[in-house]
Amino acid sequence: MDSVEVCMLLDFYGQLLTERTREILELRFQEDMSLAEIAEDCGISRQAVHDAIHRGVASLTEYEEKLKLVERFTLQKKTISSAFAALEEHNEEKAKELLSTLVEEL
Repeated sequence: MDSVEVCMLLDFYGQLLTERTREILELRFQEDMSLAEIAEDCGISRQAVHDAIHRGVASLTEYEEKLKLVERFTLQKKTISSAFAALEEHNEEKAKELLSTLVEEL
């Protein structure tokens, strides 16, 4: 899983993690700090940082598997982009159809 995906999961599910785990994941994936830098900053070992990252990403992934909020958000974003593209092409019927589908999903 790449940093962008983890950051997206953190945006949606970060508050469900412990404060310490969330902090470590934010330092690693949003601030791009190394394990050694995080360990020094948090006063823990590199192994503890590694374990926290592994557990935290696993938890975020599990939340997404169950709730699918990021997947739904991504699909809605694509639908809205498609509707805008249809409007730019002066295809109002397609835009209405896409937006109607989106409204039904919401």
